[in-house]
Amino acid sequence: MLKSTLPDWMTPGFVTPVFQTKIQARSAVQLQESLPVSVRRLQVDDIDQVVAIEKEAFSPLWVSSSFKRDLNNKRANYLVACFDEDVSSEEILAEIDSDQSAQEEDQRPPKLWARVLGRLGFSSNGESGGGDEAFDIVGYVSVWYQGDEAHITEIAVKETLRGRGVGELLLIGSLKAAIEHGSKVMTLEARVSNFIAHRLYQKYNFKSVGIRKAYYSDNREDAVIMTTVPIDTDEYQTLFTSLQSTYQSRWGRMYIEI
Repeated sequence: MLKSTLPDWMTPGFVTPVFQTKIQARSAVQLQESLPVSVRRLQVDDIDQVVAIEKEAFSPLWVSSSFKRDLNNKRANYLVACFDEDVSSEEILAEIDSDQSAQEEDQRPPKLWARVLGRLGFSSNGESGGGDEAFDIVGYVSVWYQGDEAHITEIAVKETLRGRGVGELLLIGSLKAAIEHGSKVMTLEARVSNFIAHRLYQKYNFKSVGIRKAYYSDNREDAVIMTTVPIDTDEYQTLFTSLQSTYQSRWGRMYIEI
């Protein structure tokens, strides 16, 4: 039998150490446990925290929303994702830090991957930047109604808690609110480079229908315009119910009060 002269990287089943480390690093920053979070309507006392999330999520050049002025606007609907009353942000962040620290030594990425993570907003041990102040609002979504259309103008989650189903829960809440309002379709814009968001929206049957050139002021990036198929049909209701069941199976809970 001839001895194989193939280099290791061409051997079937071989995974390079760098790629292995990238997989490990990704698992370190993608926290998979559900959060004790529910969705409800925005209240006056929530506004300061929502503004802070907005500033964190969007460019400094982004014009802040008039949350207080629009709170009672019948054409606007603001929903927030918040911790349960018996849960403190300090406890949640402590658990996250503990989980990450336990894996840190085995999952520390090489220098090149660490630089990539740094550009994404994470440190080399998988932690992301964020303040230590107590908070209970972890994300929000703003929806405006015009005619038969519901339009998501903003949706954002606190950076330290992304990747744990909060954004999807807010999307579900906004769709529920739109259906209850009598809207026939929902629309939104997303950065052309935000493929993670695209996949989430596509799962809920949003379709790309156009481009807004240089829509984002920070880097003049284009926005893709996405709109749902009609959401007031039995067909969509069946899909939406199934997706909510899948969400509950994945994250273990789904509390929405609109």
